[in-house]
Amino acid sequence: MTEQCAAGATDLGDNIRVLKAADVRELRLPWDARLNWHEIEQVTRHYPGLSVWNPSSGEYLIAGPWRHRAEIATIVEVSGAASAAELYGGFLARAACEGMQLALVSEYSERRKEEFYARVGMEHLEQIVVYEIGSLRPPRHRPLDLRFHQVTAGTPDLQAELLKLDHRAFPWLWWNSSAELDQYLGSAGVSIWLAHDQRGSPIAYVGTTLLRSWGHLDRIAVDPTLQGQGLGRKALEFAIATLVSQGARRVALSTQANNTVSRRLYENFGFRRTPGHDYRIYGRWLGAAESVEKERLVSG
Repeated sequence: MTEQCAAGATDLGDNIRVLKAADVRELRLPWDARLNWHEIEQVTRHYPGLSVWNPSSGEYLIAGPWRHRAEIATIVEVSGAASAAELYGGFLARAACEGMQLALVSEYSERRKEEFYARVGMEHLEQIVVYEIGSLRPPRHRPLDLRFHQVTAGTPDLQAELLKLDHRAFPWLWWNSSAELDQYLGSAGVSIWLAHDQRGSPIAYVGTTLLRSWGHLDRIAVDPTLQGQGLGRKALEFAIATLVSQGARRVALSTQANNTVSRRLYENFGFRRTPGHDYRIYGRWLGAAESVEKERLVSG
């Protein structure tokens, strides 16, 4: 590991090397590649040292930070059959060299058998379940006892409040970073709303995306000290009412399988599971956190 982490080192063993921008045109992109050459070059320039490849076969693994967070690495795309295990090994070694705390992969972008992940030393971290609701009608009214303010690129104070609430409400793995929030705010169809109580303190927020008549509830959070007061239901009603008023006729969302409180809220509202869209997240801890601490960081 010391040699692999040495300044300028590119050879990771097993014929795996660090992928540099100058190497990208040597890759063998399959017809269904998620990223093109230009996009891969951009990743290697913005996040050098994480992506790897096999020069003899042209197979590759592209990686970057999870949710724009420098302490977590994630796999973006893998093109490799014969070299898959070696590519994963090279990625994990590089993430450790970069001082990251966790390296992970989501089945949302890279799906393999569970035995494969165990073989390369990655454990199951989370099960994500997906819900959907249809046949929505325009709302008669919106909840009025929560004051929602729209968060935009021009409201830095609201952004700061939102991030503080975000970090109180979610486990470490799911925290938004300021860079992630900036990118999210700049995405097409996105709306973020922050609710305050009568004293002006932030207590809940929702984030949604609308594409034509399809809506997605990206994020819903409530101050954990105020759980059990019906604020989650009110925030959900506001989010759905906003999406429907914008033209949504179908809304989907996802949450952690072990988040029983949120799942009960969604199911009582009328959301139904779509198990075919569920996925898992696998990872390897690169730091020395105790097992109890790891559980808290992921699932709260």
